Amino acid sequence: MTLSTRTFRHGHAAHGDWHELTRRVISQLSTREPAGDSALVAGLGLLYVTEGLSDSLPSIASTLGERFPGVRWVGAAAHGVCVCGAEYAGEPALVAMICELPADSWRVFSGSPRLPAIDADRGGMAVRTPAALVHADSASAALPESIAGLAHRLGSGFLFGGLVGGAESRGPQLAGGIVHGGLSGVAFGEQVRLLSRITQGCAPISREHVVSACTSHYIERLDERPALDVLLDDLGVRGAARDSRDGEEILRALPAERLSRGLMIGFAPPGAARGIGFGDYVVRNVLGIDPQNRVLAVSTVPRQGDRAMFCTRDQQAARADLVRVCTELREEIESGELNALGAHYVSCVARGEHLFGAAGVELGIVAHNLGEIPLVGFFANGEIAHDRIYGYTGVLTLFVEQRNAAAR
Repeated sequence: MTLSTRTFRHGHAAHGDWHELTRRVISQLSTREPAGDSALVAGLGLLYVTEGLSDSLPSIASTLGERFPGVRWVGAAAHGVCVCGAEYAGEPALVAMICELPADSWRVFSGSPRLPAIDADRGGMAVRTPAALVHADSASAALPESIAGLAHRLGSGFLFGGLVGGAESRGPQLAGGIVHGGLSGVAFGEQVRLLSRITQGCAPISREHVVSACTSHYIERLDERPALDVLLDDLGVRGAARDSRDGEEILRALPAERLSRGLMIGFAPPGAARGIGFGDYVVRNVLGIDPQNRVLAVSTVPRQGDRAMFCTRDQQAARADLVRVCTELREEIESGELNALGAHYVSCVARGEHLFGAAGVELGIVAHNLGEIPLVGFFANGEIAHDRIYGYTGVLTLFVEQRNAAAR
């Protein structure tokens, strides 16, 4: 895959001292620095640190700002961070990328937990805003509505990003300065061309169903049948356990090895286009069963008429689906005569080494299939793609340009 001569450069390091950590990343970012200052005038910087560096994020951002005064930094503290071919979690680590983009093609935003006012002032954008990178506080109220509302205000609905912070602690976000809570990120104009794919790495257990009755977090009926009965049939549970009202007996009859990575259910609106794999599904956990009423509890609020499919996480399926999305992106780049400038990746905290078997494997697959492209990203508590918050998902987004544009 062809890389552009336009400058996208990244750096990464892990170290217990944030001063040394930042020095190492600055050294890497400086190795490909243009001879002049023109690229830095409009520089967008993407910066992510692991949670252990949350308190140091303001100092790190300040130090980077002093070294690269023309760059405006955006990012967050997250559970883990990544670059192409490497992942960091459970240790102090920093990843950063400087993106050379036209000065009037992007704008940093931050706002309240409800909705950031990115369209309040169009003066800073030369063209309309078709896409945005979003960092969202996972402790903020009404996040799904805020994400959907932001996507609607953009018009295109093209959001990518993820949830940062925990249920009780609000991790810092960076949007020019440090912000806490709500949404922040970068709005991109039409001059910034992006390609994006999502990968969920789930293996279907059986065929698709339709939610025919549900209340709150409970699915009562699928295909006009008791929901628990449908699940047990899909799992091949037979005999007395199939019709038992004893929860322990039912649990003992479940295929333990098949469900070793958990039991999930994917939901899609009835009229949604059918994508490849689980691209059109939002995958959520099955939390429990009610053997008396034959009801399932799930970690979302389903809607009557939703398409639903039981699934489980699977390493082989995760690898194959990640290769698929990389291949699709590579083919789109080649057929469209595009150059890859850089990339952004958001993965679920439950993926990485937990799903792929070892740290670095997931991003190694990306590097193997796309090449050593400049890339930064983080591991999220929920992944944002278009107008939804996903789980167990990877969101891979590429910055691209026409090849003839690079030659000008």
